[in-house]
This record gives sequence, C-alpha cells and structure tokens, in this order.
Amino acid sequence: MTIKQVFAVPIFIIVLCASFISCEKDDENFPVGEDWINLDTKVYFIDTMSVKASTFKFDSISVSSTSRLLIGAYTDAVFGLTKSKVYTQFTNSTYTLESSTTFDSIALILNYDTYFYNDTIPVQKINVYEVLNDIEPDEDATSYYNTTKISSSTTAIATKSFYAKPNKDDSLHVTMSNTFGKTLFENLRDNKINDSEDFLRVYKGLLIEPDASNTAILGFLKSSFIRIYYSDTEEITTESLTLDMPFDETNSFHNISSAIETTIFSSLTDQETYLSSKYTSNNVFMQAGTGIATRIDIPNVESLYDIPGTGIIIDANLKFKLKQNSSTDNLHTSDNLNVYIIDQYSDIVGVLTDTQGSTVYATIESEDSEFNFTTYTIPVKYFLNLKLTDLNGDKLYLAIYPNDFNQSVDRYIFNGEAASNTIKSKLELTYAIYDN
Repeated sequence: MTIKQVFAVPIFIIVLCASFISCEKDDENFPVGEDWINLDTKVYFIDTMSVKASTFKFDSISVSSTSRLLIGAYTDAVFGLTKSKVYTQFTNSTYTLESSTTFDSIALILNYDTYFYNDTIPVQKINVYEVLNDIEPDEDATSYYNTTKISSSTTAIATKSFYAKPNKDDSLHVTMSNTFGKTLFENLRDNKINDSEDFLRVYKGLLIEPDASNTAILGFLKSSFIRIYYSDTEEITTESLTLDMPFDETNSFHNISSAIETTIFSSLTDQETYLSSKYTSNNVFMQAGTGIATRIDIPNVESLYDIPGTGIIIDANLKFKLKQNSSTDNLHTSDNLNVYIIDQYSDIVGVLTDTQGSTVYATIESEDSEFNFTTYTIPVKYFLNLKLTDLNGDKLYLAIYPNDFNQSVDRYIFNGEAASNTIKSKLELTYAIYDN
C-alpha cells in the first residue's frame, strides 16, 4: 500500500512500520476543534489499496412488485439474447349480457409506459397464447420471479407485427382470434360462466411472447386489458359496445431470460460463482432483469493498521468508469446505480448507507465528452469501517446493479481494477493519524 501525506501538524518525517497498531474506528471519538489542531495530526491520501472487481449472477429476482411489464427481445454482442415474456391473469366483473347482443371482435390493449431498450426502428413481433395452468407462485414461493414459468398452449390466439412507438402512441392494439373471443363472449352471455371463480377455471390467463428476432424490449403498464367489441340488435345505434377485462396486477409478471451459455457468462451457473475481471479483458458487467451484477471486493483493509498511531478514515470513495463506447442512445445508462452489501454467498446483507444511515448510490462524478469517459463514485466509508469492525468483515462485499433491477434490462460494462491507470476501478481514501 502506497500512501501520500497531505498535511501534518506539526510537520515531521513519516516512518512506517510493519507491526500492527490498533486504529480508532469510532467517529464519535475523533477529535475536533482546538484539540484537533493541537495534536500531532497527519492526514494521508491513499489510492493504491487493493480492489478486486468481478461479475456474478443472482439465481432469481422477485418481479411481483413491478409497475411495468416487459415484452421483447434483443441480441447483444456481449450479453447475447435477452428476452422477456409476460404471463397475465385477466379479470372480469360482468356476467350479465342481453340475449340480443352479438360478438364483433376482441383485442388485447397493451398500454405503453414509455420504457424501451435497444433499437425500436425495425419491425417487432409478438405472439399471444392461452395459459393452461393457474397463474400462481411456484410451490413454497410467495412471489413471482424472473425465472417463473407456466405451461401454455402452443397455438397462438394472436400475432402482431408492428413498429414500436413507446413515446408517441398510448397503446398497442393486438387483434385476437375471433374464435377465442366469440366463445368467451357467448360463455358470458349465455350464463355458462356466472362468477369470477367460474371465469378463472376456464380462462387461466395469457402468455405474451416476443419473437427471438426482435430488436427491442418494451415496457407496458399493468393497467393493460382485453377489450371485447359487441353489438345489441335491439339498440338503434350502430356503434359497437365494449366490455373490458383488465389485467390482474397481482398475477401479472414478466419472465426474463438470457442465453448466457453462448456468452462469456456461461460459467455463472449459480449465485456463488463469480467471474474475475482478469478473465474478461479487465471488464465487469451488470444487466437488470437477468440478474447479472458487479461484485467489488476490498481486501486487506486492516493494512491501515500498519500506519503508526491512532487513526480514522476521514473519507473513502470507490471510483469506476464505463467502458468507452459501451453506452449509446439505444443502450442507455442511468445517472445512479444501486449498491448493496453481500456476503460470500452473494446473499444481500443490506443496502449500503453512509455513516448517518442514509442510503447511498453509485452516482456519476464526471463525464468527459472528448474521450467518452463516464466516472461513477460510491461513498464507502461506512462499508470500510464495517469490514474493520464486523467479525465477518473479510467476507463482506459490494454488489452494484442498475435501478429498476426487476423491471428493466439496462446493461453496463465497466473497467476493472487491472485496466490502465487512467480508467481502472480504484479506491481513494483519506486517512488521519491524530495520536502517535
């Protein structure tokens, strides 16, 4: 570890020893004001402590609480094919229709929520199938996960090829099979289905699946619905009447998959496995939706004890840069990222906070438009103190991943710790010795 003395009061020659001397780690005991000035205080700036960056993959992500449903697919040179399909249970509250009514048509109305990822210019395609089993969480589970699958028919009841316009159109109109729609309508009109229990017994739900050749993943609101258009022969008006069947928001979710077997992530077969940046061209990765995240290890924090005297961490920031040209208008990135503390099994211990208990994020510190460098920084003072004080501190790591981790597919590529000095991931730490 190389250290640089920033200032000393009074100034004197620094001598480093190899022996361990305890450091004071409680901020409340840190001297301030006049006492601070009168002490033989030395402040060091350290930017060469070890940082190890790697990539891992969560086994699954809960998607029950999302406000958005993702439908689509795209293929990335690094992340391979990413695909998201939706299972939805639709509901009905109308069980009385006049015998004079007749079915006209049926459509699936998917309301855009403006989110999209990758290229929306080419034609996109989706297929709709009937679900064959009840839509409910897996056995022993209390929520849906991005890996949850439910059996469905192999015969499509709707197919739609379209140009996606998530920021222009309010919704996507998908015409469905007249056979499916007429049977549904007549079951209601003729009192073959009289309540919600009967309804769900016959109509389990829908699977909305994208074509693998699509180029974008689109966000839709859970307020989407099925609409039946019908007429009443006894009514004078020629306008169609409508019957809407909204999605059940609790039992509507997306299943997001990534064909990692064809990518550099093929070895990430379980959550406890991680891929060091030294095996991935000094890069680390994260992708929302699929569970791919970045793990940061800061080993040997206790080497600070090698500095003679009683000391304290004044400030500490982890800094890392986006790989040049890895972010585009289509593959956009966010101004901030989530940061969690995880254990050796990659299980989440808690959200990263500052010393006051407030949640902290990885935020953009600077952007260099000339060389296309974007630098993120994370305040890690609390985390380093935790590693120094917790009995299992040496088994604590940081996990970094995008916001909306369970309802987006945003992907990131960062430079690892072994990249060239100007772009590598590194820790910058200010450390003070106030009693020697």
